[in-house]
Amino acid sequence: MMVLTALLLSGSPAHAWNLAGWAWDSNEFPVPWYLADYVTPELSAEYEEEVTRLGASIWAEQAPCAGTSDLYMGIREGHWASGPSSSDLVNTVYFDDPTARNDESALGVTYTSFGGAYFPIEEPDGDIAYIFEAYDSDIVFSDWAQWATTEDIAAGNCNNEYSIEGVATHEFGHFWGMAHSCEREDVESGRCTELAWYEATMFWTGAACDLTQANLAEDDIQGITALYGPYASFSTDSETSGGVPLEVCFDLETKTGDYEGLEVEWSFGDGATSTEFAPCHTYETQGQFTVYVTITGTDPSCGSYSFDQREPAFVTVCEPPHPGEGFSGTFTYEYVEGTTYQMINQADLSVYGCIDQVAWDVFKDGQKVQSISAWSPKIDFGEEGTYEVVLNLGGPGGISAESLTIDVGTDGVGGCSAVPGAAAGLFGLLAGLGAAVRRRHQP
Repeated sequence: MMVLTALLLSGSPAHAWNLAGWAWDSNEFPVPWYLADYVTPELSAEYEEEVTRLGASIWAEQAPCAGTSDLYMGIREGHWASGPSSSDLVNTVYFDDPTARNDESALGVTYTSFGGAYFPIEEPDGDIAYIFEAYDSDIVFSDWAQWATTEDIAAGNCNNEYSIEGVATHEFGHFWGMAHSCEREDVESGRCTELAWYEATMFWTGAACDLTQANLAEDDIQGITALYGPYASFSTDSETSGGVPLEVCFDLETKTGDYEGLEVEWSFGDGATSTEFAPCHTYETQGQFTVYVTITGTDPSCGSYSFDQREPAFVTVCEPPHPGEGFSGTFTYEYVEGTTYQMINQADLSVYGCIDQVAWDVFKDGQKVQSISAWSPKIDFGEEGTYEVVLNLGGPGGISAESLTIDVGTDGVGGCSAVPGAAAGLFGLLAGLGAAVRRRHQP
């Protein structure tokens, strides 16, 4: 899979640091990369090499807690004209866009291929970013851009040129997996509200003769640290959807693979907490529960840190299907016309996923004459008589069945009565499980 990020590329709304959706496997650091054999006219070969190496390494120098590491492999001879490729698996930096691939308004574009397994990280706005493993990334600086050195800009020798150091640092931010702190539409719509987001290296654009993006801002440091620094994630081999009570046991994963020097606090979403590293918790009430874990610890490169991981609606706990609040039964009905009646399902839907099976059975003289799978169907009985309608419901919390007797008359008026005895032929949901049919009289 290939995607690209660019200095002038649009994207989804952002409210602080954002992640592009990929990261390099830190177990395989340092990440190697080459510089294509072409020297742009505005720069010397030595400076071109120096500034790209700085753009890659500054992320490790100014965000040490992230622990990124790159390895410059030198000049890739005889390769510039072929341009970026997602299939050669050689990370390469190109000047002057040899294949004219970049958007005409972009100062630079980073083309990244990624795939395989992924892991979730919560971004500052509460969205969950799913991060895949990067396996190829090429940076291409556009040929229309006029570049200035950091020294010239600092000395005031700049005439509408752009900081190659700032753009290189920005594009290597994409290389490492960072997205824009704010996009153009965020600025235009007023969603980008903090000055710090404008000053971030990963802001969507950079001004001419400006060195702001050559150094990481706190927003950039927080983002890259969330991506590569200390982290916590969790999983479970337990069922996470089931009936009350439901026990779920959690497994904590850390960057180092051990718990030495760490403290942990779990919040299970129902008010209960734990400080164990691998706790088991029993949910006693129906609901969908978001699970949080916070780890705190120390790291030689970054001192004390704290990291949170959240999994929304991670656990779903259900009671057997039952009437919704304010109803005495799981269904009722209304007369429509002739021999047609509207069934009205009143089952509780307050917790998503607690009802996943619905079936209606219609009986006459002990024989099943209709079966319908719908939430609230209209039933045409076809002829007058006394019918028993059974609503069968199932879900993670169990099963239930309830019946009403309907007298279908030729005058179009529905009567009702309670009929003793068990309803015959309930659908497979109830077979062999000893479920009782709740027979109710419709007043």
